[in-house]
Amino acid sequence: MRLEEGSHPSTVSNAEWAVRGNRVLVGNVRREDLVFRKGRGSWLYDVEGNPYLDFLGGVAIHVLGHCHPRVTVAVQKQAQRLLHTSNLYYHEPQILLAEFLVRETFADRVFFANSGTEVVEAAIKLARRYGDRTGRYGLLGLEGSFHGRTLGALTLTGQKKIREGIGPLPGGFDWAPFNDIEGVVRKVTPETVAIFVEPVQGEGGVVPADPGFLRELRRFTRERDILLVFDEIQTGIGRTGTLFAYESFDVVPDILLSAKALGGGLPLGALLTTSQLAEYLPPGSHGSTFGGNPLACAAGLAVLEALFEEGYLPEGGQRIADTLWEELSSLRELYPEWIREIRGKGMMIGLVLPGRAVEVKDRFLREKVLVNATGPEVIRLLPPVNLSLEEIATFIKSADRVFASMGNPGGS
Repeated sequence: MRLEEGSHPSTVSNAEWAVRGNRVLVGNVRREDLVFRKGRGSWLYDVEGNPYLDFLGGVAIHVLGHCHPRVTVAVQKQAQRLLHTSNLYYHEPQILLAEFLVRETFADRVFFANSGTEVVEAAIKLARRYGDRTGRYGLLGLEGSFHGRTLGALTLTGQKKIREGIGPLPGGFDWAPFNDIEGVVRKVTPETVAIFVEPVQGEGGVVPADPGFLRELRRFTRERDILLVFDEIQTGIGRTGTLFAYESFDVVPDILLSAKALGGGLPLGALLTTSQLAEYLPPGSHGSTFGGNPLACAAGLAVLEALFEEGYLPEGGQRIADTLWEELSSLRELYPEWIREIRGKGMMIGLVLPGRAVEVKDRFLREKVLVNATGPEVIRLLPPVNLSLEEIATFIKSADRVFASMGNPGGS
């Protein structure tokens, strides 16, 4: 990959920048000693001018790669026109984006916030307001799930490590086994008002929901007047082959949560629901100062328009994903002792290893390829849907070198 204009080395190195960052930033995140200056498509460039093939995409943000021209131009134009008003008024980008989402989904109404965790909190509030008329308040998450780090969202999250040291936690939350309808039924009580599920668990290890499980869950929740909430913060916006994953599972939720790729790199989350349920968030019941601001909505609209008008939806992105999966399957045949399973959906892929995922991630980094270790046994890949065949080949060659260098899985 040749050095692009604007990517030329800084007089300050990655290491020097990292030292400066460590002096002033809270250490709640383990960062690599890498400082990026520029992104184009599937590539990031550090301050020393080195190119990195980005198969992490800001953790599922850059579904169209970095600085897609359509998104960049939309942000530039909107920044010159209007950055913020207030949600006491309407503005055009918010209305246009909401209309697009309503047109392409089951939903009638949209609430905009700044992030995924914020729309999870909005869904918690909506569900409890819905249940208040019958005295129900119980919220059920699934084991292995991840819904965010605000207090309600982390309590809903089905991973103990996320909740450590933060008690006492809010009451009325519980967790049921993932992909186990009988386990869910056992956990439901007369107070249960909503069940939250990720169609593919991302932070939990890129674990897809079984289609039969989701169908049974939909049937069960309808029978019990329990709201079914799909957290599509990571699976949505073309990531899994359709605009939202519920379409390919053929299961329609009552509430859908979107964020990450929706804003094209800007902070934007959305709660999508029906007109009937939207009535449970009347004026004054919820809000967000910056949620759905003109700049983020202009970016979001550009993302959606590009996905459809450039042919990545409904089919183009899936064709690229199929090619990547085929190449990964061939790689697995070469290294079956390392790649035990390939799971996920579309451009949301987990390589299941016999442990040592962090070491594998580090070896990819030495290849100047960005991936993510989610737990000790899974490498998560979140590349854009507009990957080129050349970029797929570059990744596979790097992966070949990584696994060839790893030796025996039981060794060091």
